[in-house]
Amino acid sequence: MEILIFGLTRGAVYALVAVGFVLAFSVGGILNLAHGTLFMLGAYFTYIFFNFVFGAAGVPALLAAIACAIISVIIVAMFLFLVLFRRKIDSISYVMVVSLAFALFVEQLAKVFFGVTSTSVPPLIRGSAQIWGMLIPYKELLLLPIAIAALGALELFLRRTGTGRAIKAVAQCRDGAVLVGIRPDRVLAISIGISAALAALAGTLVSSLVTVTPTVWGYWLVKAFTIAIVGGLGSLPGAIVAAFLLSFVEIVTTFTLTDQYGELIALIIIAFILVFRPSGLMGTRRV
Repeated sequence: MEILIFGLTRGAVYALVAVGFVLAFSVGGILNLAHGTLFMLGAYFTYIFFNFVFGAAGVPALLAAIACAIISVIIVAMFLFLVLFRRKIDSISYVMVVSLAFALFVEQLAKVFFGVTSTSVPPLIRGSAQIWGMLIPYKELLLLPIAIAALGALELFLRRTGTGRAIKAVAQCRDGAVLVGIRPDRVLAISIGISAALAALAGTLVSSLVTVTPTVWGYWLVKAFTIAIVGGLGSLPGAIVAAFLLSFVEIVTTFTLTDQYGELIALIIIAFILVFRPSGLMGTRRV
C-alpha cells in the first residue's frame, strides 16, 4: 500500500513536470534545458511571496503566493521565449545552450540571495489520514487530485477550444497550420506559457513537501528528460504513462534496495528504450 500511494503521488508531480516539457517540444521542437529551473522558481517564488509579500498569514496567504508564483514563472518563460529563444527558434543547439546558460545563471542568482541553504513553506492542509493502518500526510494525498485536475483541464483545453485545436494542429503539421491561417509563433508562446505553468505548479506543490535548494533544477530536468524519452518526445499521454512507470520503478527499488539503485534502474530503462524502441513507448508528434 505504501508503494501504491507514494508511487501515485510522486508520479503525479513527475507527470506535471514532464507534460510541460513534452508540450514545448511537440509544438515548437524546443528542448528547453531551463525547464527544471521553472520548477525551481515555482518553489522559490512561493516561498518569497508567502513570507515577504503576504506575511506568512496562513492558508489564504499561501494560496495567493502559489497563484503569484505561477504567474511569475509564466512571465519568466515568456522572457525566455521572446527575448532569448525567438531569434533562433529553429536552431535546437542554440535553444539548448541558451536555456542551459539561463539555468546556470538563475542557480547562481539563487545562491547569492538564499545561499546554499534550503527553503520550504507550510502545507495547505496539515495533519494525516489513516489508510489501512498507515498515516499518510494530507499534503501527500493532495498531489494526485491536483495533478489530475490540472492535466484534465489541459486535455479539455486542447480538445474543446479553438486555441487548443490550433496547438494540436501546429504540433501535427506546422506548414499545414500556417496554410489554414494559424499563427505558429502565437501558438508556441501560449504552449510555452502552459508548459511553464505546469512546471511552476509542480514546484509550488513540492515546496511544502521537501526543502528546495538552488541546485534542485538539475534533478527535475533529468526527470523530465527521462520521462520524455521513455514516453516518446512528442506524446503527452506517453509522458503521463512514463511518469507513473518511472515513479513506481523508483519506489519499488527504494523499498527493496536503496535510493541509489532507483536512479540506476531509471538509466537502464532509458538505455533499453533507446535500443529497442527509439521513439519511446508512445512516440508521436501529436498532442
